[in-house]
Amino acid sequence: MKKKILLLGFSSALLSPLASANNQFQVFTHFDAEIYTEAQPVQAFVDDFDAPLTSGDSAFTYNIFEVGVGYGNFKVGLQSRFDYVLNFDPDTAKYTHTEKNDLAFEDRYYTYFLDAKQATSNGVFVSYDFKFLDKNALTITPKLSVFASTHFQDGIVDGRIYSDEVEGDISVDYNYSKDILFKKFTPSENPEGLGYSLDIFADWQVNDELHVGFSVKDLLYKTDYEDSGFVDGQTTEIPFSQNDNGDIITQPTVSLKTSSFGNTQSHDFDMKMRMQAFADYRINDRFSTQLTLKRYDQDTFSQLKGRVHFWDHWKVQAGYETKSKAYLVGIESKYFGLNLQTDSLDLDKAYYANINWYMNIKF
Repeated sequence: MKKKILLLGFSSALLSPLASANNQFQVFTHFDAEIYTEAQPVQAFVDDFDAPLTSGDSAFTYNIFEVGVGYGNFKVGLQSRFDYVLNFDPDTAKYTHTEKNDLAFEDRYYTYFLDAKQATSNGVFVSYDFKFLDKNALTITPKLSVFASTHFQDGIVDGRIYSDEVEGDISVDYNYSKDILFKKFTPSENPEGLGYSLDIFADWQVNDELHVGFSVKDLLYKTDYEDSGFVDGQTTEIPFSQNDNGDIITQPTVSLKTSSFGNTQSHDFDMKMRMQAFADYRINDRFSTQLTLKRYDQDTFSQLKGRVHFWDHWKVQAGYETKSKAYLVGIESKYFGLNLQTDSLDLDKAYYANINWYMNIKF
């Protein structure tokens, strides 16, 4: 049923623009992959957490591939996404690093906090450019995506652990398609999810020199999963007790509801909103500069880049971004663009990496 809904939605969106007035037709594709980690470089964060520990409390990756067609102010197409967002307490990173590298624990309670969201989805999208002001200087574009998903993680783990002892207390609110935390309660079949997201883009050509813009991605985002795996409850570790023989023992108290024995449930999944704003200033025919600010959850990045324009609509650019400490190089035109950004060409030392490319063919 859900596949039929998606197919019907895409077919309707594809046919609607053809009824508009004669305008330019275009075929386009776009790919953007961005990853940022704190506490560990990307490679170590994903694998063994074995690099020297640095400060930080977040990590994310946003990846999207789109291909579509445009006619007039309409655009429609196919979309594939993989998104992952993690917030953690710095003490949790220290505990994890100590444990994975067989280092000495401090004799104290470690705060243990993880808030993770991850989803893989495939679907369709439609957008429309609303034009305002003289010479259509202001464009506001809502973009609606509808997608299906069978792979996700959505969990909060909060509590404390004493040193390397079986002692502490942890609360868990965890929904998933695959149990990667306890590795015991994965459902026999992947849950089925149907969702949507709404993005808003705004561009204003203030004058010949100044161009400003603003975007909100995932302003609205929701996926309803059916037959989701889950773990909900708490564990309390009692450090010392005594049996009838006078022996000292430890015994955990566990109170968890799980999806074992087919006990799945429905789950509403949301994704965190991302905002970005830019101001582009054309210095002269040859040079321009742009300041970009972006806010992803609790992380704010600012980027300054300069461009050299040549030929008809081509430009090469270079820039630097604070917080990620990443350098950008790229080339763009109305028809093709490729940008690469990282803080290190050595992947074992990189905390940030972004590749972005697009193609746009007009008829």
